[in-house]
Amino acid sequence: MRFRNALHLFMSNFKNVYRLLIYKFVGLIIACALCCAFVLPEIQDILNTAQVQGLISNAKSFLKAFLSMDEELLLTSKEALIGNNGLIKQVVRYLTDMTTEIVWVSLGCLIVFAIKHFVDILCDFAIGSILNDKMTTYADTPFFTAYVSNLRKACKYAIVYVPVSFLFNVVGFGVSYFFISQFTVLVGLFLSITCLIVVQAVKMTIVGRWMPAETVGKNMLSDMTATNALEKRQRSKEFSCYLICIYIIVIINVMAATCTFGSALLITAPASYMLLICMQYVNYYTAKGKKYFLTYEQIEENAHFGDNENFFDYITQKEMQTVEENVSENEKGE
Repeated sequence: MRFRNALHLFMSNFKNVYRLLIYKFVGLIIACALCCAFVLPEIQDILNTAQVQGLISNAKSFLKAFLSMDEELLLTSKEALIGNNGLIKQVVRYLTDMTTEIVWVSLGCLIVFAIKHFVDILCDFAIGSILNDKMTTYADTPFFTAYVSNLRKACKYAIVYVPVSFLFNVVGFGVSYFFISQFTVLVGLFLSITCLIVVQAVKMTIVGRWMPAETVGKNMLSDMTATNALEKRQRSKEFSCYLICIYIIVIINVMAATCTFGSALLITAPASYMLLICMQYVNYYTAKGKKYFLTYEQIEENAHFGDNENFFDYITQKEMQTVEENVSENEKGE
């Protein structure tokens, strides 16, 4: 039910995908301009070295072998990349001799990436606020109004979310590199991709309630822990929803990149962000037992009891409401 409702909200608010596309595209252009102005000259000096050029060439050979599923070529390419005397270790040894240059390049890239991520979160928060208004009052809030009016809350959320997201990404890529280096190619790729997706699902399960909590006026840090037994049981369902959602996003984006030579990514990439935002709000409203609009005629009523083990509590509550309504009608008739 959660995934169905998230898809319903996603389709009925699809115009926000184009807002995300325009905003993130402009942000990407600005980030690329900053990189070209301050970081690119140093990066070009490093990329033009023989070690890095050899690494790029071997990476291309590995990708070609993976696509052709040539097992012998895969083993050869893997050994050339991450073996005892592989190019990755050679590049690392080379880069250790350029500590100062690497530190400045890494710091510049990290600053630009952090700023880009921070600014993107402000847009995501504005879209979340628009979605929240639609779910609570069925209001159609303009993007600029939502962006400006929620700027303070969005900055507060982004300051916490960006470093937390960065830590999860570091853990995911670190464990993935361990799997690739310690197992055979296909097993390593299977484990690394699975690890990355599971880590992202865990991250969304932990932080997924923060943005909805801020937009409805609650403290986002208070939603790090469940307040009662009913909310604790929601975590496993939220994890399942995010896991399925991320797998679908990965499959659709990979197909879009390969089947349309990247053209469809103009839609599928921002649509992925929009779908995750819808999933966050559906999970939050469900966990808190809040009613929300799916359409103008359809209200998702008492969602907190509608999709968990408390079915009989839900039925009992509806019966009590019916009895109270009948009593009030009899009193009016008398």
